Amino acid sequence: MKRIKRPRLTRKPVLWLVLLVLTAGSSTWMYQRQLPGAFILGPMGSALAMALGGAGLRMHRSFALAAQSVMGCLIAALVTPPLLAVYLDYWLELSVINVVTLGVITLLAVIVTQRQWLPNTTAIWGLFPGAASAMILLADTHHSDPRVVALMQYSRIALVTLASISLASILGHAGETTQVIASPLKFTWSLPENFSPALAGLALALCGFWVAKLSGIGSLALLLPALGGTALQATGSLVIDTPPYVFIPAFVITGWYVGLTFSRSSVRHCLSLLPIILATLAAVILACGLLSFVLVHLIPGIDPLTAYLALSPGGIETIVIIASDVDVLLPLILASQFLRLMMVLSVGPAVARTVGSWISRK
Repeated sequence: MKRIKRPRLTRKPVLWLVLLVLTAGSSTWMYQRQLPGAFILGPMGSALAMALGGAGLRMHRSFALAAQSVMGCLIAALVTPPLLAVYLDYWLELSVINVVTLGVITLLAVIVTQRQWLPNTTAIWGLFPGAASAMILLADTHHSDPRVVALMQYSRIALVTLASISLASILGHAGETTQVIASPLKFTWSLPENFSPALAGLALALCGFWVAKLSGIGSLALLLPALGGTALQATGSLVIDTPPYVFIPAFVITGWYVGLTFSRSSVRHCLSLLPIILATLAAVILACGLLSFVLVHLIPGIDPLTAYLALSPGGIETIVIIASDVDVLLPLILASQFLRLMMVLSVGPAVARTVGSWISRK
């Protein structure tokens, strides 16, 4: 008697449920231990495990665009009165040193790309400092491998964290900070009394998403909310807020989107690139450390650790977590980090296109 195969209608929903449970467990574990990037590394690691296990799950690119638009609003929400006050006091010094820093990093990325040590324009997105999740999504938009970029971005965060903690121990700056400033990621789970800032952020995110969808220019999903929202906040025209119940799903989607694209062969490929990745990242961290001595002379009165954290190539949220436990000038650090992130978002796509075109012609 011929055996009738039953359709496996429930397989995909069950696999998504398993992925959700793994994500919740890993992210909670990392968050409780105050590890940076808990809500993107946890989902990415869980999705990677499912992909290597042959789950066959995939996410539509529209989810990545939606996550980008939320990231843009999260970046714009960083513009606060303390940040603006510090920037207005030291705008020339911070602008000059960050332009030089980005120039050095871009030069290193061009050398790595020209030598073909890393594929396509991966080195540019992998070395550009700022929000790691934003760089991963922009890399995917500009046809670079987001898996290699993710490996570079989070390897850099790990190295920067170790370097910053070691430097703080050497300089003896351990203790309570004299400057109080909120973390860029405000994990306040209670509902706000005023929903207007959150609704404004949601409207801005939807605007970026639909403009990117209708125009076919994926990077606008992040750039429009980030740059437009920053201008609106800086002029006082609008107050934007991105609560945890909005930005955490965006982080989770980003982690899943990247993690599910991995395969066993791509993992082997990424690991084979790890030596050149670590060497390049070490060069970037060393260059930023040397430039921090210049910043000490440009802004009299700041200590070397403040200058180093202001130029450190880690993500904004990571640097704030490190700086919150040491005696440094936090507003200056955040102002410098945010300014550089704005520069990366403004010139990054153009640099990637220029370098990619130049390499292809050669």
